[in-house]
Amino acid sequence: MRAAPQAPATDTSHAERKATEASQTARVFIEEPGLAPKVVLLPRGKDMRVGRGEELEIVLADRRVSRCHVILRHERVGVLVRDAGSSNGTFLGERKLEAPATVGAGTVVRVGDSRLVISLPAEEAPRSDAAFEAMIAVDPASVQLRALVRRVAGSAVPVLVQGETGTGKELVARELHRASPRTAGPFVAVNCAALPESIAESELFGHEKGSFTGAQGRRTGVFEQAHGGTLLLDEVGELSASNQARLLRVLQERVLVRVGGDRAIPVDVRIVAATNRDLAVSAARREFREDLYFRLNGITLEVLPLRSRTGDVLPLTERFIAELGPGLRLGSGVGVALQAYRWPGNVRELRHAVAHAVALAEGAEILLEHLPTAVRGAAGSPLGDGSLRDRMDDLERQSIVAALAASDGNQSRTARILGLSRRALIYKLERYGLKPPPGTRT
Repeated sequence: MRAAPQAPATDTSHAERKATEASQTARVFIEEPGLAPKVVLLPRGKDMRVGRGEELEIVLADRRVSRCHVILRHERVGVLVRDAGSSNGTFLGERKLEAPATVGAGTVVRVGDSRLVISLPAEEAPRSDAAFEAMIAVDPASVQLRALVRRVAGSAVPVLVQGETGTGKELVARELHRASPRTAGPFVAVNCAALPESIAESELFGHEKGSFTGAQGRRTGVFEQAHGGTLLLDEVGELSASNQARLLRVLQERVLVRVGGDRAIPVDVRIVAATNRDLAVSAARREFREDLYFRLNGITLEVLPLRSRTGDVLPLTERFIAELGPGLRLGSGVGVALQAYRWPGNVRELRHAVAHAVALAEGAEILLEHLPTAVRGAAGSPLGDGSLRDRMDDLERQSIVAALAASDGNQSRTARILGLSRRALIYKLERYGLKPPPGTRT
């Protein structure tokens, strides 16, 4: 009796090879004035010419870009950037490229009025604090925030980080720690909102054995754990009045006493507090101790919501794809939808949306149909899911950002481009969180 014929095995070698090639390919995020952002692949070992010439591999419409402006080549590690004899020069951030340079993930290559942001494949961007927890700063507002973070990092002054839930306040705190003289010391974060009143004091300051029922041994609190480093007090505005008083005493005296103990223990920590509240308002309403507010508020850093720094959306998306679905790329219309959505849950919601899309993606591309319904719907609505006033504000902010980029941050030239007085421009810069840190060129 003859055996029944077997169905031919499915040949998956081609698909697997394509997936492997995609996972080994760098990407460049391209942002041109007045055009929707796009992502282009950089195959390893191939020269990718960038300019206005239609015969080039990457064609830009930017009129300040030369016919062949710059050449990008994905090397074994990093991307080699070479100026191709351009008229206006090629810049790495604010520094003019004088000789070919190999750059890493997150590097901003400026050509004309356009920006090219390098994204590397997973094996060149390992999942470490440095690669996946460093701040993404492509939008001008984020660039200014990161510059300010690095300026204040060397100080011992307490820092208060304010912003909506999910904006990345802990990443700002980690960046402060990494750029500080305490970088070799511990970074300890505690969520004050998650501490029950009954154990908050023990979690913060530690306890001795037998100090209360269940205290079977000595325990060090987060202050001692962070000794010599940085302590992030996340959602500090949620501490009870009694624990606010205890915290104030430790900050003033720089010593603590464990629960059930009697020995004063010196502590040396740099305090970073984070909150989604306006603590100044809470202090004025007597909902938060005013003296503690002044202790914490040495320098205030405001982290804007994602809807107010849309230039970060696609670079963040690329990072999350590299983490959650290496080898995938964005399909047609996906970038527009991601930027049109207002992200009420901020960066945290964006990461969840990417995870959702990665789970549903079947080929090498993330398609519109893979996005959550709310995000997908934003692409088809001229107003997204916000009010008309919100969208008008977004358009005004984007116009200011584009003018700032075109004038290299010079406020007088920016005001002329926009037809505003310099005073009116400064007001709008402050309103949209675009005012540069003190000491920068204006």
